[in-house]
Amino acid sequence: MTRYFSSDFFVRNRAKLRKAVGGNTPIIITANGNMQRAADEPFKFVQDSNFWYLTGLNTAELVVVMTGQDTYLIAPILSTEREVFDGAYNLDELRARSGITEIVDEQTGWQRIKELLADTHTAATLGAHPSYSVQYRMHSAPYRHRLISKLKRVSPGLELQDIRPELTAMRCIKQPEELQALQRAIDITTETLQEVVRPATLQSVRHEYELEAAISYGFRSRGASGHAFEPIVGAGANGTTLHHINNDGAVNDAEMIVLDVGASVEHYAADITRTVCKQPLSLRQTEVLQAVIQVQDYALSLLKPGTMLKDYETAVATFMGTQLQKLGLLTTTSPEQIRRYFPHAASHFLGLDTHDVGDYRQPLSPNMVLTCEPGIYIPEEGIGVRIEDDVLITKDGNQVLSAACPRMLGPVQ
Repeated sequence: MTRYFSSDFFVRNRAKLRKAVGGNTPIIITANGNMQRAADEPFKFVQDSNFWYLTGLNTAELVVVMTGQDTYLIAPILSTEREVFDGAYNLDELRARSGITEIVDEQTGWQRIKELLADTHTAATLGAHPSYSVQYRMHSAPYRHRLISKLKRVSPGLELQDIRPELTAMRCIKQPEELQALQRAIDITTETLQEVVRPATLQSVRHEYELEAAISYGFRSRGASGHAFEPIVGAGANGTTLHHINNDGAVNDAEMIVLDVGASVEHYAADITRTVCKQPLSLRQTEVLQAVIQVQDYALSLLKPGTMLKDYETAVATFMGTQLQKLGLLTTTSPEQIRRYFPHAASHFLGLDTHDVGDYRQPLSPNMVLTCEPGIYIPEEGIGVRIEDDVLITKDGNQVLSAACPRMLGPVQ
């Protein structure tokens, strides 16, 4: 499998961050750790995206320390039992991948941090999210909280600088290696979708999970590490639930099926949605699909350097309102009425994370990558349609990176 990132990429990112933070403030960032799944079994490890962006390492519980003079990694001391079950650190591999030559154990590393902070009384790190998000009904990973607490214990009165804005500004402008990895993830997703919705294949499908399994196989057999996010396969009424991830429903011949999936290649995420059907679409289904395509065409015309996403979202929603009126779904185009059938944003940033970091208050710039994903959801009719493509902002406008994936797949005519 092709590797798109050499140690130079991570060395370069650390140098950019060091320059953005400025001065001699030490930068201290933690990796993620393992999360309990059941008893003594963890979930599959997922690295903190910012830590990977700076080191390229998928190892749990590391800490990277960057000062004005040197950079080193702190690695926990593993017990013999953990080495037997999980494997010992390959220090040479960590050095080669990250470009960081010095790796020290926890005791040595934290003593160095203590001495360092005694001189500076300041440090830069990634701010921690609230431990629980009411909006998403989700607990956040505890690792940044743990690091911040430990830093404050070893240096009472420590002033901490949150460097999330600096890393956001860096990550939202994609470098050539990132664009290559993204394009490969998109190509794998496109090839897989085209394969699984061939009429002969689609006709044999009776349950959503059969499509999920076929997509999973397609991704892995083409060299992806797997899904960039939980795949969404929603048939009929399930397609009107935006994040339907159980994928356990029946697939009936006359129902539209929303396929929202994306392969992951070296941590970079594709995110493509197509809406298909096992048989030719009814007149009503065709009208809804064509309305979504018209909205997407309009949205794509607005994605270019200088566009403010807040204005873009308002314009797309307004245009969507006219389409919803034509479909007989609205009598007025008030925002509240539009959101009844189009309840989500038209775009989000894409990269290391499916919903990648980005500043929605700043104008779009070349080498940003976003999705463009209008959708119409009519629960009372059991119709959900979403078309989503991945779009690179260029100096002259945009390039649809997923253009090779036809917007109308399967026997939809």
